[in-house]
Amino acid sequence: MFLKRPRVPILARLFWFIVLAAIAPVSVGQQPPDASPSQSLSIYDVSILKGSFDPSRGEGVELSYGLSRTAKVTARVFDPDRDLIRVLSENVEQGQGLHQVTWDGKDLDGQIVPNEAYFFTLEAADAGGAQAVYDPITFSGGEPFEITEGRVDREGGTLSYRLSVPSRVNVRAGVASSALLRTLVDWEPRVAGAITEYWNGKDQDDLIDLWELEDHKIVISYFTLPETSVITYGNDAADYRTYKRGLSTPRPKKADRPMANQRRISPHFLASRLDDRQLAATLSFPEFDTPEEAIPEVNGSVVVRVDVPSQKDRAILLGQRFEIILFIDTVYYAEEERGYIPFNYPLDLSGVPEGEHVLTANIITPNGQFAIASRKLSVVKQP
Repeated sequence: MFLKRPRVPILARLFWFIVLAAIAPVSVGQQPPDASPSQSLSIYDVSILKGSFDPSRGEGVELSYGLSRTAKVTARVFDPDRDLIRVLSENVEQGQGLHQVTWDGKDLDGQIVPNEAYFFTLEAADAGGAQAVYDPITFSGGEPFEITEGRVDREGGTLSYRLSVPSRVNVRAGVASSALLRTLVDWEPRVAGAITEYWNGKDQDDLIDLWELEDHKIVISYFTLPETSVITYGNDAADYRTYKRGLSTPRPKKADRPMANQRRISPHFLASRLDDRQLAATLSFPEFDTPEEAIPEVNGSVVVRVDVPSQKDRAILLGQRFEIILFIDTVYYAEEERGYIPFNYPLDLSGVPEGEHVLTANIITPNGQFAIASRKLSVVKQP
């Protein structure tokens, strides 16, 4: 099956938020070495030998770079929130030519970092006071794109596609111009090449089989990672958000430098990886004192409550405007354009056929954040 680009509704009905850009990734030419005394100080030919590695197995990654003249060099590693992870070298005097420095995938405290994408910066200063900086965020990364071709293997439960460069990916599934039902990949880093994602075809709450819906859609959006980004894997002890929240003191921030070129950047590029994610919502029926997995039997009408129980998620949501949209069996039912939490809504089910149905709520913000929740209910008709 080939994925098709869905139609994107107007903002008031923003069921799919996709940032498109008909541009190519930026490539910055490196300066060749020059041994003449008049050559200005520069850092050139910055590269890494591999795009991913497993620190938990003792692997490392080598950063290579060149200097146009003798200088003292500082090399640092930063996480996607631009917080310092490790200082690899500090004011080390190095001569003109090529050099290497290795990162073992550990942080300032000697801990193996969580699985994520990290990038390097280099700063050089010579004896005469001249300075040179390599900061890849200032000239690369963040270019947004959409993948319009991929392949789904329903029997094997896989979705496959290709990336030309290392990128941060978002994969969502739902019904065209209607309900969003599942986030398969939530702005996670992926290496270049063939990518395989695993999915059983079900919605967020495992209630709806999307393969059975004729108009189901899959949208794959991504933005490029900064040059020389490296992705770590193999750490099953803690995810990135748990790791960051467990730090006893905040880490130093990368110096804020102006962009060195004109390029279109995704709004998710510089957003916090702690906050720029799908939020967790719940659906409940206050009139029924039943556990979450129970299916209430409703005759006529019922009040449904949409909530975001996590205080961290609620703080993110309440800091911006958002909409709440309700669907019955993936068909639009009602919406509140200026949403609030908790949201109580009286459902009139008199026109809904008798039997089991799935109620779905989408919470949507203008910057493309979603919360999804679904519950089953049974409509009964009394004579």
